[in-house]
Amino acid sequence: MKILSVGSFNGLSNTCVHRNWALKALGEVDMVNMYEKPINFHFKLANKLFNWGFPVKLPDLSNCNLKILELIKKNIYDIVWIDKGWLVQASTLDFIKKHSPETKIVSYSPDNMALRHNQSQQYLESLPLYDYIFTNKSYILSDMKKLGARNISFVNNSYEDSFHYPRILTAKEIESLGGDVGFVGAWEEERYGSMLYLAEHGIKVRVFGGGEWLKHKAKHPNLKIEEIGLHGEDYSKSFRAFKISLCFLRKMNFDQQTTRSLEIPACGGFMLAERTEEHLSLFEEGKEAAYFSSNEELLEKCKYYLLHDDERKSIAEAGRERCEISGYSNKKAIKKMLDEVTG
Repeated sequence: MKILSVGSFNGLSNTCVHRNWALKALGEVDMVNMYEKPINFHFKLANKLFNWGFPVKLPDLSNCNLKILELIKKNIYDIVWIDKGWLVQASTLDFIKKHSPETKIVSYSPDNMALRHNQSQQYLESLPLYDYIFTNKSYILSDMKKLGARNISFVNNSYEDSFHYPRILTAKEIESLGGDVGFVGAWEEERYGSMLYLAEHGIKVRVFGGGEWLKHKAKHPNLKIEEIGLHGEDYSKSFRAFKISLCFLRKMNFDQQTTRSLEIPACGGFMLAERTEEHLSLFEEGKEAAYFSSNEELLEKCKYYLLHDDERKSIAEAGRERCEISGYSNKKAIKKMLDEVTG
């Protein structure tokens, strides 16, 4: 299978990079990096204007559309896989359809693409031209169809098995990356409130995130906020280093699961996540993961599992096994998608 993979290929912790690795394991892949050149003030301004409701297109700073056209002219692809096609023009997809009508054009995004802050003018104009659209947001299918999406399917999140796996950690790594209860990710008011609640009730919580978190650095002695986020191998190691890894869902996207929902168990970590139907379908409660629906329950679960090491470790191991048994890896998930596309 010959695949043209279009996305953002910067950084080892980037899930788009991980999906590209899976594509490479499944076929012969050419790549176009939409963000080969960094975004600038012009890009940020255009994005701001679009979010205010103006039909302003984002500047294609890396000339990704031209690069796609050049590759399409030279090669015959079975699949053009576009990962969150913010910058891909409708005219580019139209050219692919006319020049190579047998090629299937696939859209994938880990974000809620029914919300304007995740869209772009290019994306909205291109949406009806994708042959297949895959989303990990089960609740946006009808909204996406109203925007022009055809052949849209829900898929669960997945993890990269060559990156998210249980590491053997040194005592120094456990000290530098772990603790009793931890969270790795961006600031949101609700998740901050939950962790502050834990801290005020005697639970030691450590946060790797930087940015907005730093404004709350000295709020409580039990809430330790680090200056930086975690990237690369340290990101995966932290889930193994913490006794309990918290999994919060992004409220602005109305998430029911997130990439961490798979990454934490895949790394051999004990996951304590917000209770949703989708989480419950991924991991059995009390056997493969633990869940909470309120700050009071979150505190209760933290206290319990910090005192029950063997049970906590057993659940973490079962969660890891579930990842493998149920085929939650990128390779298996993307192969299933491509099998659907190619029939």
